[in-house]
Amino acid sequence: MGIFNKTKKVTPQKYRAQPNKKNRKNVSKKIENGRTLQTKDNYLEGGKGKIIHPEHSNPKDLYRKVVVIDSNRNDELVIVKLGKSKGKELENYQSGESKYNPYVLTLDENGEPIIIDNKKFKKNARNENLSKYDVAEIKKDCFKNASKTLIKQNKKKVRDVKKRG
Repeated sequence: MGIFNKTKKVTPQKYRAQPNKKNRKNVSKKIENGRTLQTKDNYLEGGKGKIIHPEHSNPKDLYRKVVVIDSNRNDELVIVKLGKSKGKELENYQSGESKYNPYVLTLDENGEPIIIDNKKFKKNARNENLSKYDVAEIKKDCFKNASKTLIKQNKKKVRDVKKRG
């Protein structure tokens, strides 16, 4: 009986199955970057009680387009507002008519994280999404090419959403 050792084989650590890289990332599995949403300005951070566009005939109309530039596992979103009047142009989106400013928003008017609830924040059709190139350009402007204080504010907001302290 001493010939057969019944010891269990152990696979060395470097050969063991590692968790998939996608599973380790703190991003939403449902909402991809570049997804556009519809909302109102008074549903966004700092907009409580403000009536920005009184000319809309329907008060329930979601007139503001925003784009998701980051998210976390809990589907809490980091967004940037899109508009047509002021800001930097997105040449590859809507024939260059759409513009943005490098201000990151992570909270709604009540201080809660931004999530898609189909009341305040509603998904647009997929054909209205921004390309990965456009999202990368927006991120670069928000986190590298803005003023130092704005870069600090934007990075702090994203760190809070990602729960990195």
